[in-house]
Amino acid sequence: MNEKALVHWVLFVAFLLTQAATGAELVDDRHLSIHSRSDVTRTRERLIRFIWGTKRLPDTRPAHVTRGVPSPMAGVENLERVDALQITMECGQQTVTYHFIPQQPNRRLVIVHQGHVCELDNYGVGDLIRDLLREGYSVLGAYMPQCRPGDCDGSCTARHNSMFTSLVPAAGSPMKFFLEPITVSLNYLESRHRADDFPRYTVFHMAGLSGGGWTTTVYAAIDPRIKLSFPVAGTIPLYLRSGGSMGDTEQTLPAFYGIAGYPDLYALSSFGRGRGQVQILNRKDDCCFGEAQHRAPPTYDEAIRGYEKTVREKLRELKSGTFRVEIDEVAPRHLISTNASRNVILKELNQHHAGK
Repeated sequence: MNEKALVHWVLFVAFLLTQAATGAELVDDRHLSIHSRSDVTRTRERLIRFIWGTKRLPDTRPAHVTRGVPSPMAGVENLERVDALQITMECGQQTVTYHFIPQQPNRRLVIVHQGHVCELDNYGVGDLIRDLLREGYSVLGAYMPQCRPGDCDGSCTARHNSMFTSLVPAAGSPMKFFLEPITVSLNYLESRHRADDFPRYTVFHMAGLSGGGWTTTVYAAIDPRIKLSFPVAGTIPLYLRSGGSMGDTEQTLPAFYGIAGYPDLYALSSFGRGRGQVQILNRKDDCCFGEAQHRAPPTYDEAIRGYEKTVREKLRELKSGTFRVEIDEVAPRHLISTNASRNVILKELNQHHAGK
């Protein structure tokens, strides 16, 4: 870990501990509010309306696309080129996503979302991107707001909290600044499917670590274009949170999670033909959502398997989608381990497409 990343990480952990000490009241999300297929549609529309103030996802596209930029990561194999998608939003918010195109693409793209650090090549995220490209998957590398190179001056987490008090969009919520870059990027990628120099994507998947895992959970819930999703050390239900697992404002905002708690989001992320979510938690996590941050009773395993069972039973009732939780026993800390990357994420992706 380089010195800059270490500073960001220390600030992030310190802020989470501060949040835990405030005793902020959380929505009790132990019970699912989704009971039917019509509930799926209705709840998704309510979430989108809360975020954007509209019934549907925005149809906007990047402000500018630069083809063939230098890769933001070194040591990438099977790489044809990288395009940079510049995204401009309300309230002066800007970000960039990186479209990695392999030399031999398999026409499937995985969005890989970084957490509360400002470089893609940290905490195993870069290694996941390399693994995916070697296998022929295109990758869209994405950042959290105000957590990217050139827009990152310390604790991204503290800056996120201030967004909810300092930014007032014309419609919707500052939550849009966390999610809109993915929508804008997917709109562009779909619009280019007939271009001769562009892969004709047949499916989109998503994975992310920490804050990127949270983004993966929420985004897959609101956009069924995401087929398989893999949030790593990103969330657990609010009723199970304590210590470092409390999270910052976007993780706990009562007005949002009063519409759909985390078990509802897991069901929404998983529901649909060919859709599923594999949530990965690190037992030895030194930040959040691991055994060290859990407060009994029940035990860590009982708590995790409890909400997993609830979501899986609901999906069986709805007769569509799959959900499961993988507890990574190998990961030594807060990261995407090689075990998670190759034995869970890539294995699941390859099996999904082998069955087509």
